[in-house]
Amino acid sequence: MAQFPQGLRQIESRCNAGERRVLDQLRQCLDDQHLVWHDLPVGETARQPDFIVLGPGLGLLLLEVKDWKLATIRQATPDRVELATASGPVMTAHPLRQVRDHAMALADALQRDPALVHDEGPHRGRLALRYGWGAVMSNLRRAEVAALPGFDAVFPPARTLLRDDLDDSVDPEAFVQRLSGLFTVDMAQRLTPAQRERIRWHLFPELRLGAPAPVPPAQDKAERPDPRPDEVPDLLQVMDLQQEQVARTLGEGHRVIHGVAGSGKTMILVHRARLLAHEAEPARPVLVLCYNRALADRIEALIAPDEALRPRLQVRTFHGWCAELARRHRIAVPPAPEGQDDTDAPARLARAVIAAADAGRVPLGGHHAVLIDEAHDFEDGWLRLAAAMSDPAARRLLVLYDDAQSIYQRLRQRFSFASVGIQARGRTSVLRLNYRNTAEVLGLALRFARGLLPERGRDREAGRGDEDGVAGVAPSSSGRRGPRPVLIRARSEHEEAELLAARIADAVAAGTAAGEIAVLCRTRAQMAPIAEALARRGLPLQSMGSTGFQHFDWSQAGIRLVTLHSAKGLEFAHVHVAGLQRLPWRDETLEDAVRLVYVAMTRATQSLVLSCCGSSPVVERLQAALQEQGLEPALQ
Repeated sequence: MAQFPQGLRQIESRCNAGERRVLDQLRQCLDDQHLVWHDLPVGETARQPDFIVLGPGLGLLLLEVKDWKLATIRQATPDRVELATASGPVMTAHPLRQVRDHAMALADALQRDPALVHDEGPHRGRLALRYGWGAVMSNLRRAEVAALPGFDAVFPPARTLLRDDLDDSVDPEAFVQRLSGLFTVDMAQRLTPAQRERIRWHLFPELRLGAPAPVPPAQDKAERPDPRPDEVPDLLQVMDLQQEQVARTLGEGHRVIHGVAGSGKTMILVHRARLLAHEAEPARPVLVLCYNRALADRIEALIAPDEALRPRLQVRTFHGWCAELARRHRIAVPPAPEGQDDTDAPARLARAVIAAADAGRVPLGGHHAVLIDEAHDFEDGWLRLAAAMSDPAARRLLVLYDDAQSIYQRLRQRFSFASVGIQARGRTSVLRLNYRNTAEVLGLALRFARGLLPERGRDREAGRGDEDGVAGVAPSSSGRRGPRPVLIRARSEHEEAELLAARIADAVAAGTAAGEIAVLCRTRAQMAPIAEALARRGLPLQSMGSTGFQHFDWSQAGIRLVTLHSAKGLEFAHVHVAGLQRLPWRDETLEDAVRLVYVAMTRATQSLVLSCCGSSPVVERLQAALQEQGLEPALQ
């Protein structure tokens, strides 16, 4: 059976009678190598054919379905059709002209991608895939139209499917051959998996990481420029089929996604938040919550690059949101006990707001939807308060969770989502495949964190031991390869900073964009010598350790210096983790430190450099993992 990334039941609920007949025939006659989408905006122009079919041998096919009866069609030309309706004659576009325009615009965009065209021979520069289009007149039979003068001239049989083609008695192979007749060219070359992913990137901009907000059906679909070929990303920058299916099938009600680091959880949240923001009203905006400020800023930049969405969308850290509630509802936050510093101020703020909500002083259910990223860093009371803020009628709540990345909260050994008001039984998804990291980076991270993560094939179920509990998910690599990670062992902090800065300067001189590079440190104070070394080389940077730092400006280029904790949820092509001799830090346990470094290592999409200027349990553990992986000896 064909695959339906939107979910078969969801498509069925949206189809009219004619479209449902087409859907049933596609489902029965196409095998699982074929992908089928229904009524989605396509490409940069956001046009919406009724069906899109993509198969390795078939190619790319667009179908427009009309459920017209013969008596409804008053007259027709190749461009226009006049219909008899209850309110009088209505002129509409001819379905073949309509779907042909869709197909040609899409083919033009695909032809600008060098990976999808012939690079040599007589067809050089032309698309290296079959594409076609057709109209389906799902309520007309051949016997009805056979004697109708001029029908075949306006609805050519080679391009028009009729009700007869949708009968259950039609042989599946015959139906596939009928679809093959809708193509303009015939070529033996099959689509490769990589080409299929690139086609999906062109078809659905909303699946791209960092893409503009998707255009909903009711929004104006004015022409937009096609992307340049050099803007087409690799596989990492587009959701895979499982991610797409999870993102598209998230419906009403509470939903939980368990996913390993780099599995695309935040991509799914961004996709979902964009769509929900289009539906929301400014008085009841979508609320997106996470723990750290850097991630909140990054999510906001990805979700709402245009001002139109901002009034309908709020992206906040949990404590920043609590501070807003405290100001709005005049909630008094108890001061620190006499003789103690103010380090527990965030905890006192959260407790005060939760107590006020429990007492009825904070209105609940005021948001169109609530989405929580990195929910494993939230305390139980925080999750309960956030869940209560979604519209009680629709109960739109999405929770993203990975117990392995919990660096703020102790692992929950006996926990159920139902205990904090999250009713997601039967609506959970698991993402196991890590797309962010290369096999080299993920392999080292898994060896380094061995004993803290579930083994492959043995996912851990904590708490209740069912889908209502916390799932420890073992990561699997997507198989992408890259350079080997490196450990630099310097003799002093100054030498470490100079070695890192020189390495980064060489990379920038060789063409690496400064914005693709990050240096991660345990504390802000550790950033000072590194920032100075980078600045002396004239490199642009943004550092959390700089005086008066508030947040990163993601619209500006520059090397980012980020604390290990603030790097959660972020990713960079080239990651440098510095100052490992300081770990474990103060009262941290070794397990805390290993978990923190594991999260830091898995921020890298291409290369990973680790550095220290001394020894520590973390450094020795890392050295052993490098040697076990068979990598070259660490640099001295």
